[in-house]
Amino acid sequence: MTSERIISIYNKKLASLNTSFREKKIETTFGKTNILIFGDDKKLPLFLIHGLNSAAPFAFDTVYFLTNKYQIFAIDLLGEPNKSDFVRLNKKDNSYGKWLLEIIHHFKADSYTLCGISFGSFPILKSLLINDIKVKEAFLISPAAFIHGSLWKTIFKFIIPLKKFQNTKNEIYLNNCLSSIYDEFDGLTLRYQKEVFTNFKMDFSPTPNFTKSELKKIKIPITIIASQNDFFVPFKKLKNKCSNLSNLKHFITLESSKHIPSKKTLEKIFNKLTS
Repeated sequence: MTSERIISIYNKKLASLNTSFREKKIETTFGKTNILIFGDDKKLPLFLIHGLNSAAPFAFDTVYFLTNKYQIFAIDLLGEPNKSDFVRLNKKDNSYGKWLLEIIHHFKADSYTLCGISFGSFPILKSLLINDIKVKEAFLISPAAFIHGSLWKTIFKFIIPLKKFQNTKNEIYLNNCLSSIYDEFDGLTLRYQKEVFTNFKMDFSPTPNFTKSELKKIKIPITIIASQNDFFVPFKKLKNKCSNLSNLKHFITLESSKHIPSKKTLEKIFNKLTS
């Protein structure tokens, strides 16, 4: 379960965004799901999904600038350190896709856009394979479920510092761990991840990759944003996997970014994409 300290930091991050929002919990077949709603309801809805070991306020902070064009529905993934139920869905069936479609159906959107960060791309792709009729387009940032990452770099740059931090509680190792995947992170992200790494049962189960034949079934336009220094999702392997996908609208490589690019970098890219 998610500890009170994690929820406390979640709320502080939410307050630090300094913007108005609505918070709504909805019942789904798979568990209660918390959603943060930002922006003008006259704008096109964008459903935003964060990655593993994260939460909606942190994902929104990464792409806050998208409220210039969209009303953002930032979803707390089930089974992660946030305000949704602690329920781990089956990655091998269609549960994640069905769960996301239930949430979207609840808001009765006539047309909508999707945006996933890291593992957040997985439920999006699962949903698109079930039903993509009302989807305008999808943006996938450092998307999981396409390829396997670099095992040795993951071990040496992420897993070893993580284990050293968990064993010693020395924040030097925590900083090393986070610096390997984030271009930048603030004090609340540091405090949040410290609590997650210390007091949350993280999900290390493998995420199955979609086959090329599955990806070719998706017809809506997809933009993929990859990063040159991302060892979780190496950009060259990802680009190769995406070659010959007729629905690939853009494949963008950020030359000096890591798994979670900086807000400034993403804002520049999205300003070009959505202008």
